[in-house]
Amino acid sequence: MSFYRALSRTIIKNYVETRAVVPWYQQEQQLTAFEQWFKERLYPFWFKFVKGPYERYQYEHVVAELRGYGLMFDDMHNTHEPIMERAMELLPHDLSVGRYRRVMRAFEMNTKKTHLPVEEQNYDPMIPYLAPFMEEAKFQMQEEQELLRFHPWDRRLYSGPTTGLGENTPYSAFSVW
Repeated sequence: MSFYRALSRTIIKNYVETRAVVPWYQQEQQLTAFEQWFKERLYPFWFKFVKGPYERYQYEHVVAELRGYGLMFDDMHNTHEPIMERAMELLPHDLSVGRYRRVMRAFEMNTKKTHLPVEEQNYDPMIPYLAPFMEEAKFQMQEEQELLRFHPWDRRLYSGPTTGLGENTPYSAFSVW
C-alpha cells in the first residue's frame, strides 16, 4: 500500500469520526453573555415600546388603506409574476370575477379620489383567499420544471424576457427568474 493511499484512509477515517452529524445551521446556537443579557433585559422593552407599536401601526395603516378602497391583501400581488399567473389560471370563476371587480372599483375610486362608505368597510382584508392556489401553482411549476429537467443553474446570468434555456414563447412551461 502506498504512502498516499494510507494517508488518505487515515484522513478520511478521522474525518468521519469528527464530523458533525447535525449540520451547522441546525445546531443550537450559544449566546454570548451580552447577547443573553440583551435578549432577557433589553429586548422586551424594545419590542413593547418601539418595534411592537411600529409594526401595529404599519398593519393598521395597510388594513385601513385596503378597506378604504374595498380591496383584499391578496389583490395586491403582481399579476405578471409566473406563480401568480398560474394561480390566476387555477382560481375559480367566482373568485376571479370578485377580484377583478374589486381591483376595477379601487382603480375607479382612486382616480376619482373617493373611498368606500364607512358602513361598507366592515370586513377583514387580510383573509388569504389566494394562498391555496399559489401553493398549488408552485407545486405545478416545480413538477413541470423537474419533468423537463430544467434547473436554475441552466439559465444565463441575464435572461430578460427569455427563460434560462433561451426560450421566450408566451405560455411556456419555463419560468423567467
